[in-house]
Amino acid sequence: MKLGWLTVVASILAGAMLFFTPSVTEAQEDAHASILLYHHVSDSTPRVTSVTADELREHLTYLKDNDFTVIDIRDAIAAAQGRKEIPEKSVVITFDDAYQNIYTNGWPILKEFDVPWTLFVTTDPIGQTPGQYMSWDQIRDLHNDGVVIANHSLDHAHLPRRADFANEQAWLQRMRENILDAEAKIKEEVGVSYKLFAYPYGEYDAVLADLVAELGFIGFGQHSGGFSQHSDFRAIPRFAAAGMYANLGTLGTKMAALGMPVLETHIEDTLLDHEDTRPILKLKLDTSDFHRNQLNCFIRSHPHAPQWHDEQTFSVQADEPIGIGRQRYNCTVPSISRPGRFYWYSVQWIRPDQQGSWPD
Repeated sequence: MKLGWLTVVASILAGAMLFFTPSVTEAQEDAHASILLYHHVSDSTPRVTSVTADELREHLTYLKDNDFTVIDIRDAIAAAQGRKEIPEKSVVITFDDAYQNIYTNGWPILKEFDVPWTLFVTTDPIGQTPGQYMSWDQIRDLHNDGVVIANHSLDHAHLPRRADFANEQAWLQRMRENILDAEAKIKEEVGVSYKLFAYPYGEYDAVLADLVAELGFIGFGQHSGGFSQHSDFRAIPRFAAAGMYANLGTLGTKMAALGMPVLETHIEDTLLDHEDTRPILKLKLDTSDFHRNQLNCFIRSHPHAPQWHDEQTFSVQADEPIGIGRQRYNCTVPSISRPGRFYWYSVQWIRPDQQGSWPD
């Protein structure tokens, strides 16, 4: 079995149902997109969140030479909602955090290839840390060039943490203010409000995801997976494309990923109790375009065989306790109708320490 096939998340808890996948009866049935996530474009920043200028150019060249179409993030959303058609093998490019090197090193390359892209902005550091983050004038330059400017919170905090708040209500009010104040700042400085929100570190729980939806936003995580009508619009997956994930030997497969046809997701929550060391992922799938015996799940790169409960429903659980912090289950399965392409699903758990915290 080749690991290059599969790096997707599967962890299910036989408890409460977190959400039903939104029913989009009019959706373009074959509307799938892979959303790529970048941070730095530099050879002198932390490798784990960086691509070099040469790597970014290599990625864009690969997309161009292999019949991919880079599309606007708003078109991908519209297609998944049944309002627009998009090309086969569509890819969306996103950057987080508004680092200066995106403007100086990344933007010229993206203009060279004439592709649309999105910048998720953490608003507090803008103009406060020259040389590390862009200025609002630079962000306006990007907007004027057609870049989608979207919300990445005020301060890039670990939003699901409650430890610094007196109670749940105080935390929830602060989360509401964080998201809305950042959106208001973008509106004030750039003149747009697309209501697209990327969770810092990709971290969210059920309450926060529900708040994002209640406020009228579409949310984006940092867990792997294709995007389609079956995705959770409170936390749309994105494939990391930096560091060890910048290698086209594996990234090329992810660029062609399909959204897993999830009909129901059964999860207690993505934010675990400290004592919950072996969460369960349970999914009900439309299995018409794949063979059930080819579905593979991985936890910390180790294969975990899914347990099928009926013709459409499976679960998977870690054999050993997962560590403190962000942990993922990944599940993939090859498509019958699209040879060489894989349905891909992931979930990111957060397991806190005994004090309710976890590392960056």
